[in-house]
Amino acid sequence: MRFDGKICFITGGASGIGRATAIAFARAGASVSVLDMDEKGVKQTANLIEQAGGRCLSFAGSIAQPGDVQRAVDKTLDEFGAINFLFNNAGMEFVAPLLETDLADWDDVMNTNVRGTFIVTRMVVAHMVHDGGGVVINNASDAGLRGIHLNAAYSTSKAAVIHFTRSVALDYAKQGVRCNCICPGCIRTPLCERFNAEVGIRHGKSGEEVLTEFVTGNIPLQRVGTPEEVASTVLFLCSDEAAYITGAVIPIDGGLTAGI
Repeated sequence: MRFDGKICFITGGASGIGRATAIAFARAGASVSVLDMDEKGVKQTANLIEQAGGRCLSFAGSIAQPGDVQRAVDKTLDEFGAINFLFNNAGMEFVAPLLETDLADWDDVMNTNVRGTFIVTRMVVAHMVHDGGGVVINNASDAGLRGIHLNAAYSTSKAAVIHFTRSVALDYAKQGVRCNCICPGCIRTPLCERFNAEVGIRHGKSGEEVLTEFVTGNIPLQRVGTPEEVASTVLFLCSDEAAYITGAVIPIDGGLTAGI
C-alpha cells in the first residue's frame, strides 16, 4: 500500500501503537502530524520519521483541550494542505473497580477517551467533508467489547468510542467519510505495561507475571501482539482496498474476544 501525497493526523503518537502507525504511514509515503501530551516522545517520533526521509509535524498537547487540538489541526492544514486520515489513538487507562473510582478519576478517563476523541473527530471531519472525504480510525480496546475486572471507567469509555464510531460512519458516509474502529487486546505498549503493573500490585505479582498468566490462559494465539501489527490494520483500513468498509469494529487480539 502506498499513500504518496496523503496526510495523516495521529493522536497519542509519542509511543506504542501511535508511533508505530506514524512511522508506517511515513514509510508508505504519507506526511504525518502527531499530537501527544508527551512532548519529548512526540518529538522523538517526528525525528525518527524525518531521519528516514519522511515529513512529520509534532505537537505537544491534550486531546481534551480544544485549543491544543485546534492549534495542531490548523498548523497541519497550513503546512500540508489537508487531512486525509485521522487515527484517534490517544487514551488513558485507569485500573479500579467502581467503588474505588471517584468522580475525578471518572472525569479524567471520560475527558480523554471520549470527550477528546469527540473534539478531534469533530474538527477533522469538518475539513474532510469540505474536501470530499477521508478516513477516521478510532482506537477502542477489547475492554470496549466485554466487561473486564478493575475497569469500570476505562471499559465504559472504550464502549462509548465504539458506538461513536458507528454514529460517525452512518452520518457521513454520503459525504465520503469512512469511520472504523479497532479493538486491540494485549499489545506490547507502555499503556499495557502500566495496566498489568497496576493489576500486579493488587495481587502481589509483577506486571510481567500477570501478563504471562493472562496470555496463556486467555489468548488462543498464546502471545502478546506488537504495535506494528496494529499499525498494519490501520493502514489497510485507510487504503483503497478497504473502500467498502465503514462502521466496522475490528478486534486485533489474537482471538481473545472470540469466545471461551
